Amino acid sequence: MIAAVGAGTVAVPGQRTAPPPPEVRGRTRIAGRVVTKIACCAAGEVPEVLRVRPGGASRSRSSDAEVRGEQATVHLSVSVAYPSPLRTVAARVRQHVIARVTAQTGLNVTRLDVTITDFGGDLP
Repeated sequence: MIAAVGAGTVAVPGQRTAPPPPEVRGRTRIAGRVVTKIACCAAGEVPEVLRVRPGGASRSRSSDAEVRGEQATVHLSVSVAYPSPLRTVAARVRQHVIARVTAQTGLNVTRLDVTITDFGGDLP
């Protein structure tokens, strides 16, 4: 209860108790579509990747992610510049995307599949 003391001044009630620690306040959930967007942006940062097909209806032709607890599974569909070594580019994409997703979300990426859907264009 706040009691008025004189004209225009207010007495402050006793100090409130400290809030509970963060681990008991609630949970933070990260949706799969958020992980998909982070993964697509990260894959696009690899120099040999020309395009990343964002999430959509068909898993075989688009990128997506699934989150279960603290683990994420990611599938990326990318277009790679010619003449890039495909296995090397796929390994670079995996390494970079896993690092970025883990750094930005704290999730453990347990599987990352890279599908190369197109091989053309020139290196940037």
